[in-house]
Amino acid sequence: QNVMGFPLVDRPPKDSLMKAAHLLCRIGALDKSNSLTAVGKKLAMIPVHPVYAYCLLVSSEFECTAEMLSIVAMLSAETPVFVAANRRQKELAPKTKPVLHDDGDHLSLLSAYSQWKKSSNKQAFARQHGLNHTALERANTIRGQLKDLLLQAWQFKQIPSCGGPKNWHVVRRALLKGCFMQTARRDEVNQNAYQTTLTRQVAKLHPQSALFQRKPPPACVVYAELITTTKNYLRTVTEVDPAWLAELCPQYFATSAPQP
Repeated sequence: QNVMGFPLVDRPPKDSLMKAAHLLCRIGALDKSNSLTAVGKKLAMIPVHPVYAYCLLVSSEFECTAEMLSIVAMLSAETPVFVAANRRQKELAPKTKPVLHDDGDHLSLLSAYSQWKKSSNKQAFARQHGLNHTALERANTIRGQLKDLLLQAWQFKQIPSCGGPKNWHVVRRALLKGCFMQTARRDEVNQNAYQTTLTRQVAKLHPQSALFQRKPPPACVVYAELITTTKNYLRTVTEVDPAWLAELCPQYFATSAPQP
């Protein structure tokens, strides 16, 4: 039960253990005595990042677990899905249904996977849309394994779906509740910069984001990763309504609530 005192063979830095413990506490996986809660025991059954497992857990509240499974699988594949399109692909692009979604990268991943999965010739579809077929196959395998775990370990009776792209705003709400620690607000002065709500770090949208060209940029986003090169960038970002912060996570974002 005492993570800090566990005899790990290759012990991470103390700061890293503390950050991990704080993260688990915020999503309700650890209690004040550093013991696993009922939520923590559930999350421990799913072999993905705890935040992604938490997203799967809260998705059932929004009846979009099928969609969240696809997003988590795509993120867990850890292989770029979108590859640079060649001249032929660019010529075909206007004639094909776009895979990128206007609301951001998580939904673009969901859109790409959903359309690829439905395609009769998956390799040709991936090639035509500039997608990494191998990454999609890997994500498909991961999704199947995660689905089996939800049905067996979590004893889901069924995998609820929100019913298609017209209802994907529900998926964005579920993403926000699951990834509330990975949110950022647009800077009021510098419209091209964001400040993360947790660490107060200043960052910009990654150039490869579907939202990079948006004018003006979204007021609030949820992101999968904060990376640092010469600057800080938010990678894999999706637009969310700022009002959802207080609505869905009042313990952290209500006017009088403590910061996460």
